[in-house]
Amino acid sequence: MEEEIKKRESSQKQDSQSFDCLRAIYSDKGDSKLVQAKCYDTVEQCIAGIFKREKRKNKKKIENPEPEVLERRFLPEQMPVASNRKPFRHVLTRMEEFSTGPLGTIRTWSKEKVKVKVWTRGINEIRGFLTGFIAAFDKHWNLALVDVDECYNRPRKRKTYCSGQKVKSLLVPSDLPVQYKIGSSLIRVIRIQGNHEVCVRHVPQVLLRGEQIAMIGKAL
Repeated sequence: MEEEIKKRESSQKQDSQSFDCLRAIYSDKGDSKLVQAKCYDTVEQCIAGIFKREKRKNKKKIENPEPEVLERRFLPEQMPVASNRKPFRHVLTRMEEFSTGPLGTIRTWSKEKVKVKVWTRGINEIRGFLTGFIAAFDKHWNLALVDVDECYNRPRKRKTYCSGQKVKSLLVPSDLPVQYKIGSSLIRVIRIQGNHEVCVRHVPQVLLRGEQIAMIGKAL
């Protein structure tokens, strides 16, 4: 009996000469790894199972990659040369450079949000005036205004703008007040002075060229 038991145990040991693979697989007293191993019906299923395990291991490795250490690959003398280029000066930075004179006063009004009045000129006379807040300006007196109310004069006899509305080419006092829309502006004709009509309109934003400005002051 003892000899038979020893033969069985030796047949289940992998390093013995009398190792029996079938007995090792189907025995309950064999290696714990062999007992827990999954049994396949064919060799193809066994190979497929092995490859699936390898793919799962590779996926786990890809999901948790090790952080790549970035190393400097250039010598100090090979690094880019630091440039002495000055920072770009745009309109808003140039506005801060005006501290004295008329442009300094305009900068103060722009910072303090003071409502200003700007008189505009035509060829040989004052065209009208605008009231609003200064958003930006430059040394050529070009102004960007917001929340603008404009009052201006225009000739009574002129070419009419084709806006799709019926507008008389020559208005008389009995026709007033008249209002019509051009673009996004609603223009109202409030009175007639000689050969000119006085018009008013409200514009959210206006860019006024410096050559059209006659005078600037605080709005009362």
